[in-house]
Amino acid sequence: MPMPDRDRLLTLLGWGAFAFSCTAFFLPVINPDLFWHLSAGKYTLANGWPPRADFLSWPLAGAEWVDFEWLPQVLYYLLHKAGGFWALLVFKGVLLALTLLVFRRTALLYGRRAALLPALPLLAAAIVTNSDLRPENFTLLFFAVTLYFLERARLGALPGGWRPLAAAAAFFALWTNLHAGYLYGLALVGLYAAGEFFEEELPFIYGRAPFARPVKSPRYLLLFFTGLLASLANPYGWKIYAVIANHQRHIVTLQEHIQEWNTFDLTNAYQWPYVLALGGVLGAFAYFLLRRRHVVYTHFAALLFFAWASANHARHIPFFIITGLAVLLALPWAPPAPAGPRRYARFALAGFFAAALVFFYSAFIWPNYTGKPVLFKWASPGLADFLRANKKELAGLRLYNPWGWGGWLGWELAPDYKVFVDGRYLFHDKISEVTGLSEGAGNWRQLIKKYGFELVLITLDEPKVPLKQKLDDGTSTIFWRPAYLFYLPRAEWAVVYWDYSVAALVRRKTVPASWLAGKEFRYLRPADTLNLVAPLLAGQIRLSDVRKEARMYLESNKAAWEHSPRADIESFMNGLEKLCARKGAKCRR
Repeated sequence: MPMPDRDRLLTLLGWGAFAFSCTAFFLPVINPDLFWHLSAGKYTLANGWPPRADFLSWPLAGAEWVDFEWLPQVLYYLLHKAGGFWALLVFKGVLLALTLLVFRRTALLYGRRAALLPALPLLAAAIVTNSDLRPENFTLLFFAVTLYFLERARLGALPGGWRPLAAAAAFFALWTNLHAGYLYGLALVGLYAAGEFFEEELPFIYGRAPFARPVKSPRYLLLFFTGLLASLANPYGWKIYAVIANHQRHIVTLQEHIQEWNTFDLTNAYQWPYVLALGGVLGAFAYFLLRRRHVVYTHFAALLFFAWASANHARHIPFFIITGLAVLLALPWAPPAPAGPRRYARFALAGFFAAALVFFYSAFIWPNYTGKPVLFKWASPGLADFLRANKKELAGLRLYNPWGWGGWLGWELAPDYKVFVDGRYLFHDKISEVTGLSEGAGNWRQLIKKYGFELVLITLDEPKVPLKQKLDDGTSTIFWRPAYLFYLPRAEWAVVYWDYSVAALVRRKTVPASWLAGKEFRYLRPADTLNLVAPLLAGQIRLSDVRKEARMYLESNKAAWEHSPRADIESFMNGLEKLCARKGAKCRR
């Protein structure tokens, strides 16, 4: 039977909405954890088994590591090896697009073909902050699949026998080895069991009938326990739950310092679609419950739980969006009104909503396309080359690295260098220590004393400190000095590498003096070069010494490196030469 013209048009428009929505899924990868995922995937393939102990850091070397995301890491490594970061970007986008397709199938269970036009772009916009390359991408897909089959069973009949249980066991066993988010799927099954049980016992609850033997809810419960038992089919067995306990133990710290664990934020534009969906879904559900006396208790249970979870942690927003929009579409909406004021009001509302979605995508999604597969601020090709070239002197030193840099350093420099921290759960107890460094030099000194760092990598984003200094010619001036000079004093620490993103300082007594003499920047130090001008013009330092360091920097720093200041150093040196050539300048040659 041929498809009616209206249905054909809605189908075409629906696929157009799908294509529009997918533009939110192919943004550059910015997740710094990707690198330690690659390291772990490489390790698993090389050793034939996922890591059981930390091999990337020096503070926790040999400590037990339950790598609960081992399977995506293997896939990431193989994809990266085959096609680089472009392959990973496409893979991420495809997984999220599949999630959208599964949601589309769920919406069609209710016959809501027209509703897909706004629902798909809204869903994609609401999960854009959770759409970076992460093992969680698998959880979004598997969660959508779980919801689809639960809804299909609710609308039809929940099949009995061993086959559904075997399928559930295989499904949750696979999910467990991909990401710990299988717990959200189990929670959804458990909520369906609770909602179905409540509905089955409504006559008993209202005193209209004796307690009845539940029929459908025990089957949901059996699926729940099947999935729970299947979760033990992983390389670490029950220990996977120790990782979950670790996250709960440090939840306050995670909420304070990691945005995705924080509560939702009305000032964050990327969470506006979630706020819109939250109000719309809960409002519509309340309307049908209170005015129309319509309620599906499985939906009621799931909606309350995921609304609460998403309000507490931003990383739970996708689970509310997927569940909430499905619940919204499942409500018994009246058919479109014939020509009249209500119909025109609907058209106006649809037009406004479409304009809002286009504005959101054009303002907050599409401008993030760069033409590159990755966009990392936690990497420096120049630093990697420097550390590799000087591993004989530096590789064995106790290294400090900023939190976001650990994964990249381990990927680039292992096994020669061991990192201090990276994004793994193993270092949750160090989050407060590392983030507290921005509060002042005192915290830096305490951390250096505690761990005995010998090689320190710092990012150059700290505020400068005003310092009044007297020059040799008797004049005084205010210099704005970089903060690292106060907790890494030059008497103990030497700058041996820097670019516009990172600097490396080594403790003097830990390296040979002859090596240090050819590597140290005594004058051309990061964020401090402008402070050379006044001492140079006052004759306090020699121009020839600065020239020597400039040549050393330019010889060792490639212009092609990202974050390289070569051009600015050349321009700066030309400016110094001109200043010293002026009449009356006191520069010492």
